Amino acid sequence: MNRPFKVLGPAVDLFNFMEEANDMIRDDYHRHPLVFAHGVLGFEGYPQEGLFAVPANGDNNFLLYGIVEHSLLIVDQKQPFEMEKLNMFQTDTIIQGKKQLKLSLTRLKGFPYVGRVIMAVSRYD
Repeated sequence: MNRPFKVLGPAVDLFNFMEEANDMIRDDYHRHPLVFAHGVLGFEGYPQEGLFAVPANGDNNFLLYGIVEHSLLIVDQKQPFEMEKLNMFQTDTIIQGKKQLKLSLTRLKGFPYVGRVIMAVSRYD
């Protein structure tokens, strides 16, 4: 049979794989639900401290990274700054009594570094 792709490994029972993946997601959701406090989304019961989540605004400056308006950005405060990575900084702009955050691939002079984005989740509805 002529296939347009190359099989790289053993065949996987897709149905069982999806069942196991769904079970893992359900377990993680119950163990680590998202919580909202002080204007920031975060994880409850997560074993690693220093993670928080914020929604992306509508600037659409990071479309090549899969970040669109309302994407949920998971930020790890323990990750060091790294050039050309999605770094998060706290700005002086205050909206509804809270300082705003800004993504940058380079260091933003004068703004404190708060962490690096380790995951972005996009909502399509």
